Amino acid sequence: MSLTLNTNVPGINARRNLLINNGMMSKSLEKLSSGRRINRAADDAAGLSIAENLRSQVIGLGRAVANSQDAISLIQTAEGGLNETHNVLQRIRFLAVQSANGVLTSNDRRAIQDEVSQLIDEVDRISATTTFNSINLLNGNVGALVDTDDPVNSIQGMVVGDVGVGGTFSVSVNAISVGKLQVQNSELFVTIKENGDPIDATANTQLQSISRFQDFGVFLGGIDSVTLTMSTDASNRISEVQIFATDTLGELANKMSLAINDPNTVQDLGMAARISNGATLVSIGKVGLAPAGGSAGATSIVVTTPEPGRTLVYGGEPSILSALGFNEIQTAVFPIFSITVQDIGEGTIPTRNSRVYGDRAAGLIQGVDLQFRTTLDISISAVAKTTIQAYQVSQVVNNSLSGPDGFVIQVTPRPLSFQIGPNNGNFLNTQISDMSSLSLGISSLNVSDQFIAQESIKTIDVAIGQVSKQRAALGAIQNRLESTIANLNVANENLAASESKLRDLDFSDEIIKFTSAQILTSSATNFLAQANALSNSVMTLLR
Repeated sequence: MSLTLNTNVPGINARRNLLINNGMMSKSLEKLSSGRRINRAADDAAGLSIAENLRSQVIGLGRAVANSQDAISLIQTAEGGLNETHNVLQRIRFLAVQSANGVLTSNDRRAIQDEVSQLIDEVDRISATTTFNSINLLNGNVGALVDTDDPVNSIQGMVVGDVGVGGTFSVSVNAISVGKLQVQNSELFVTIKENGDPIDATANTQLQSISRFQDFGVFLGGIDSVTLTMSTDASNRISEVQIFATDTLGELANKMSLAINDPNTVQDLGMAARISNGATLVSIGKVGLAPAGGSAGATSIVVTTPEPGRTLVYGGEPSILSALGFNEIQTAVFPIFSITVQDIGEGTIPTRNSRVYGDRAAGLIQGVDLQFRTTLDISISAVAKTTIQAYQVSQVVNNSLSGPDGFVIQVTPRPLSFQIGPNNGNFLNTQISDMSSLSLGISSLNVSDQFIAQESIKTIDVAIGQVSKQRAALGAIQNRLESTIANLNVANENLAASESKLRDLDFSDEIIKFTSAQILTSSATNFLAQANALSNSVMTLLR
């Protein structure tokens, strides 16, 4: 090697190696101080990309576990509400069984009905107020939205299960059979002359003058008024009729008619308010039989229900019930409807046809029950009359609308969707049906009559089964979520381990590298000093 003065090649070489060793030591110090093998993309470009993907999965899995735990909390809230609904339904069933027993009086059953009405209101309160993070859980909002263009609310849609993809449907309804009204007549009303001869009462005869009211002591002992209660299986309302001794038979009939249907108040039974308005619901009739000594065509009160298939029952003071002595002369029978449901949205669901006996159609629209008033396609004529035995009663006719009554039902799914994984598509959907009294079929529950109470037990059993089915579905979802959490935790552990292998520093290996770089740096520094000293050899030659 030549000896030069202008260019110190050995010094340059030593300096270059010193800088390399300094860089190696600096990187080792950075890794050792951070604990990470990859601090920047230059450390391991491919490794950084893989590690970031794994990191997103780990973070997503952690959030998915928390999501699943939140979902369990929501489900437990809903299930808690349904548990109380179950308790209420069991109490209602207990009361129905009690009311069906023949040892009770009308007043007893009236008290039972009062409690049943309160319990039904409690079912609706639970349905309306059971919430989680301001999300209503039991009112059908987390199942689907059902909307109809029906202008008079004679048809309703109730969410009872998974509605699938939903859709828009045309519902056409025709009455095949108009059914039968319940027609009741009272005992015969007469007054007795001093000589013992009976005289038929008229609409203008005061109640206190009628022999049956005297025989059963309705207004004895200074009592000038009694209360008659009226109820129906069409709703859980009870309408009270205040009867005075000075009321005439015609005034009593009018009070009873307004108790059944009065468009100007909500204290009536609310039966077919628009359709039956003006019809003769309670009238003074003449029957072909009379008590011994009485003339043919003795006076009676005739009561006609304004809705086919519905039953009227009476309660209140035993004396007034005995005096009126209502007997059923025609059994109420529900009408039969022909219902056609056509998919007018996507058009992917086949048209369905069904005959429905009564006021509720299931299975025509997935997850939705259609609730009808039995007057949907039926009316009572205020003029036309028909004769049943010796009674003139209002005639049942088809309404004036031509063709089927058509409605549009729109069903929009609104499922509860839980994000239970780190990636798109990792969700779990469930739905909670409407748990209101209307959807459960108990909104019109009536136990104020022994035989209606016996029938109501079947309705309550169906409601209990519906709540049990929903609770079982929620329990199954909770079990799935608990399994999901266990699976997510295992996946989270393994993915975190994989990311650690790529991103975290192996200290034992890096210490070796750091020590080597540190020694080399020290050595390079010493030899750089010696390389710089080589130039002094030129001075020896110049002497």
